[in-house]
Amino acid sequence: MNLQQTEINAQSIELKMVRIGQNQIQVSWHPPVKLEKVAIYRSAAPTFNEAESHLIAVVTQGSQWTFQDPKPNARGYYYVKFSESMIIAVADRVLPLEGALNFRDMGGYVTEDGRRVKWGALFRSADLSRLSQSDLPYLQELGIQWICDLRTAAEVALSPSPQIGSERNDNLSFMPTANPDLMAAMNDITESMLVDMNRHMVSNTEITAIILQKLIEGGGAPALFHCAAGKDRTGFVSAVILQAIGVPRSTVLNDYAMTNMFADRFKEQMQGASQAHSSMISRLSPEVAQALMEARPAYLQASFDEIDARYGGFEQYWEQGLGLTPADREKLQYMYLTS
Repeated sequence: MNLQQTEINAQSIELKMVRIGQNQIQVSWHPPVKLEKVAIYRSAAPTFNEAESHLIAVVTQGSQWTFQDPKPNARGYYYVKFSESMIIAVADRVLPLEGALNFRDMGGYVTEDGRRVKWGALFRSADLSRLSQSDLPYLQELGIQWICDLRTAAEVALSPSPQIGSERNDNLSFMPTANPDLMAAMNDITESMLVDMNRHMVSNTEITAIILQKLIEGGGAPALFHCAAGKDRTGFVSAVILQAIGVPRSTVLNDYAMTNMFADRFKEQMQGASQAHSSMISRLSPEVAQALMEARPAYLQASFDEIDARYGGFEQYWEQGLGLTPADREKLQYMYLTS
């Protein structure tokens, strides 16, 4: 297909996908581009192969297209072909699962140098123990090869994760004091504790380095990171990975704050999980309880500020704090970015 290009810059294009109702999808691009036609494809694969993709539409005017989801119960990736040399992917950021909250794809973000994070390669989530039987076939299509469980051994024993496919599941406990059960036993939870917790995570360099080394050893295979809520421990680890591959901190903060879509459901889960959790929530002021459930950008920003104060910036933190090399960072970028 010959798509005549007149004025277009891949780095400036913002591609969005939203669901309207249950089975309708709208794909849009901004700013509008001056092209004779734009083609939209769907594929089950996170890499584009035109011969194996389903053509949804050829758009000759406007900068959006709304259509019925051809496979609403399966993971799909949508490709907007602006020209032979510029094809941009988009997909559901939040995966529509019944039993796992906050399961998100970290793909699609634009890096400082104009590349994009691959879809279907890096995932983050909350606890997986409530996955339903209908969730498993959906997740198996993702081809996840490594699950990094950031919870403590006690949390894992209480709420073990089911086997999804043939993936390896490593329990690499990160920041045990972030354990919701330990927090439930505290009598003096304050909003400032969540800021301090993110600041203290910067000191956890040994386990952070191990996680990143294992990710590199995976060679770019799809990986999933999760803890109990997918908020604090997962938020910090995901932020380090996204910064390492070049995603701006402002974008990382926005990704972190997406957890707030689930704040009310987290609160419901905690109140119903045990008497200890319910008692903990009830004795907090409404303001502090809400702060505990939310992923406020100020929490993660505290870790950025700590990295800058202690190391002088992320590059120095990567090399001096984590003991990783510029070559390690280049490997991550090669594995998880697309031009």
